[in-house]
Amino acid sequence: MKIRYYMVCSRFEALIASHLEPEAFGTYMAVGTKKLASGHVAFFEIDPGFPAYTNQFKIDDIDERCAPHEDGSPKRSKYISVYRVMEFLPLPVYGPLYLTTPDGRVLRLDESPYDASAETPGVNMYQELCPLIPMVVSTLAPAKFAQLITNPANPVHAPRIFFADLALDRDAQGRLAGWLPYTDAAHIEDCIEGLKVPDASGKATKTVSRTPRTRGFLRVIRRGFFLGDQTGVKFYRFPTREELEIHHSKWWHSASAQ
Repeated sequence: MKIRYYMVCSRFEALIASHLEPEAFGTYMAVGTKKLASGHVAFFEIDPGFPAYTNQFKIDDIDERCAPHEDGSPKRSKYISVYRVMEFLPLPVYGPLYLTTPDGRVLRLDESPYDASAETPGVNMYQELCPLIPMVVSTLAPAKFAQLITNPANPVHAPRIFFADLALDRDAQGRLAGWLPYTDAAHIEDCIEGLKVPDASGKATKTVSRTPRTRGFLRVIRRGFFLGDQTGVKFYRFPTREELEIHHSKWWHSASAQ
């Protein structure tokens, strides 16, 4: 059986070998194991040629460790690493991104073109997903935000960052729209206002929350997901509401209920 490699990147990070196709793997991770708490699961399919980029992971005996069961059934998951995974997997090895709802429905997102020059000034809100988890607001566009977070010249940085771009829609009074399921809307607005007043440090980012949110998360994705470091950025466009309702209605119904 063909061995595939997946990197789970929500709530924890892990490199996993499996005989399952991506959709079956996502369903298994969401509903076929007692190891995860309820919630969405995000994972990348990883190019099997990744060992050419790093010797950090032990896979020389993976055919033995990820062998089919005695009855011939596929090996659903064999953990290779659960520590500092994203740090040692460079951008070229990341394939499609998969988003799985708690009841096991899977949505595939392929890498999309990203035109950084088309960005307009303003405040963005990002939910960092791996290896960091804070929610932040920033005046930086996604590519520049990724460069800032992964810049080794900064005292605090990460080698690579995966994050989602979140909606900040406003109502007629200029407040955060009521449909947004944020429980701390006033605090978010205060953080945004704080960025509009330049200070001596020139700070471009403020932390909204140090702990991740899961409830309502998939309903507030704006443009999509970004994976970046000092070499560049990969963009995974999130479907429009119309696309979700027409082409992915079952997944969207499940995601909207969370």
